[in-house]
Amino acid sequence: MRLSRSNILRRLALLCALVGFLLSPPVDPAASAQQDQEVQLELRSRGGAPIKLALPALEARSGAAEHARLLHDVLWNDLDWSMVFEMVDPRVYPGAAPSEAIPWAAWRQSGARALITGVVSVQEARVVVEFRAFDVATGRQVTGKRYTQALEGLSPSAVAYRVRRLAHEFNDETVLHYTGIRGVAATRIAFVSDREAPPGTPQQELFIMDADGQRQRRLTHDASIALSPSFSPTSDRIAYQSYRVHRGIPRAEIDMIFNSGGQPRAVVTCKGTNTGPSFSPDGALIALASSCAGNSEIYTVRPDGSELQRLTRNPAADFSPAWSPNGRRIVFVSDRSGSQQLYEMDATGLNTRRLFAPGGQKDDPAWQPVRGELIAFTASTGSNNFDIFMYDLTTDRVLQLTRGRGRKEAPAWSPDGRQIAFEWARNDSIQIWVMGLDGSRQRMLTATGENMTPTWGDRP
Repeated sequence: MRLSRSNILRRLALLCALVGFLLSPPVDPAASAQQDQEVQLELRSRGGAPIKLALPALEARSGAAEHARLLHDVLWNDLDWSMVFEMVDPRVYPGAAPSEAIPWAAWRQSGARALITGVVSVQEARVVVEFRAFDVATGRQVTGKRYTQALEGLSPSAVAYRVRRLAHEFNDETVLHYTGIRGVAATRIAFVSDREAPPGTPQQELFIMDADGQRQRRLTHDASIALSPSFSPTSDRIAYQSYRVHRGIPRAEIDMIFNSGGQPRAVVTCKGTNTGPSFSPDGALIALASSCAGNSEIYTVRPDGSELQRLTRNPAADFSPAWSPNGRRIVFVSDRSGSQQLYEMDATGLNTRRLFAPGGQKDDPAWQPVRGELIAFTASTGSNNFDIFMYDLTTDRVLQLTRGRGRKEAPAWSPDGRQIAFEWARNDSIQIWVMGLDGSRQRMLTATGENMTPTWGDRP
């Protein structure tokens, strides 16, 4: 039996897959602490030192005080979580009023390298927001945006949502200006939850939410058991693993649904267990694990369900495939060595090699979508704990990103490669969390029901 998530539905899925394993020795945190620290510093340095940024209160005009406070708070969190900026403590901000000329000498003394100001007003049932970002050293404006959002006819919750989106948009523009890669505050995360399941049923449906955990909503309504969603590269579709009963026997198939909802469409329904779909970077193929030939192997298939092709041929079990950013390689998990370990191969199934990493059984590899030099994965660390690790393909070094009680699994990269969503099972609860690529800034996004197997899509 291949152990993974603690919930009973995940165990049922793994029983269907019939995957065996032998536990490897657990990681010794004390022995790896120094190496972890070195790799952590290296990960942070690749994106450059964090940019010290100041965000004073936004100026509110014509009854826009509530909107200004919301915009400021949301933008502050977005910038702080971006893994690009280090927010300057407001206690060292100069005391000048927003309407006065910007005191650049005082701002330089605060240590800020960048400064964002904003003016918010309400004009004819519209909220108007003007953001500006400045280089503190020169006092020069480096970027700016003006947003207008109609408010008429919207409920208070809808108004708050639309206002929040304006902050997300400017965060992503600011990150783009400083790094060349757009931020992810305006992106979405899909996941699986049982929060709306009828009592006493094993139902799990597909949900979607904003990257900060807001606006969580249900996508599927077919009373199935869903797992392991995967966004298409354009984020308009989601492939996922669905458990249905055929003639009294549960079977795992691969389905697909549009991100706006609607009726799911079956992609792979061959006899056996079909699990872990993963879209290729160009969207032309989906990799998956299937036992349709009797043993769990890695396959690819067209999104329309055609051209199912087998890539691996091994008496052991192969599963959990994930693509490299250029689509030329696939990382996966296999127990061909006697325990679940990481392997990579060409997208054609050739040139397979093992990735040697410490820890017990491995699962859930996820390839960083931008540079492609990092692979996040799950590994057992003893006492029924699982943690998220990072494999550096350029150095063959491994960093442990999470620690503590519980099972941290199913890592999923943000589109900019700076953050990771994952599930954390502890205290009889499973929730979706997000952290930076070095394990910092951990925060919980869900709180109702059991929520698992996240996937991170791009902008709507």
